[in-house]
Amino acid sequence: MSVGTVDTMARADGATNSGRELNRVQIFKQVTKDRLLDVGDMLSLDARRNKISISLVAFDEDYHATTRVRHYVDVADAKLVCYDILNGFFTEWADHKGSAARGGGVSGGEGNAEGLQARVLTIRKDPKYRQPYVIKVDNGVGEQLPGGAVKMAEMTDSLTMLLSEWDARKMALTIMDYIRDWETINFRKRQEAQTQIIPLPGAEVGSGSGDGDAVATPALSKNRYARAAAN
Repeated sequence: MSVGTVDTMARADGATNSGRELNRVQIFKQVTKDRLLDVGDMLSLDARRNKISISLVAFDEDYHATTRVRHYVDVADAKLVCYDILNGFFTEWADHKGSAARGGGVSGGEGNAEGLQARVLTIRKDPKYRQPYVIKVDNGVGEQLPGGAVKMAEMTDSLTMLLSEWDARKMALTIMDYIRDWETINFRKRQEAQTQIIPLPGAEVGSGSGDGDAVATPALSKNRYARAAAN
């Protein structure tokens, strides 16, 4: 049984009740005669929401979308997968996620209207084939397990995209460069968002004597921390 954690990207499923797409930057796109692979920017200073989106869309001969599936990948995982692809280490990886389901416009990938949506991304490489990389996204109805994990109770939609070695490396390099640039531009903001304020040793709090007694100490704000340091 495969399970995944509940993620916080339900509002970013790419569609609202009116079927409108959310505004976001497209990092990479690959199009075949009946498939579209779309990698989007969902980077955030909030570590829980810091992700990239991977969407697969199937369309008919009139270029009307018939099925759409989505997945949201944690940035640390995305960077490692891209690194392995670029350095020839990659073999296979699967990522399991789940979130509150939302209604959508295009058929596919929305789970049930009142429960959880389960999402599974699988990427594998089989060097025997001309297009060795296989990207598969499954969406369906999720079931929450004790502890918060989500398993796929019923798969409702699944799409697959094949990539050549060249296209897979191009995708990996594009994603890596984009994430690196974003992290560089937002370096100071990321530092501030990830900084934890630790009380100074010996600070007098409550009835403690300040000589190392194990006394619970409330977290200090940045201004209070500065004043404490000055004293």
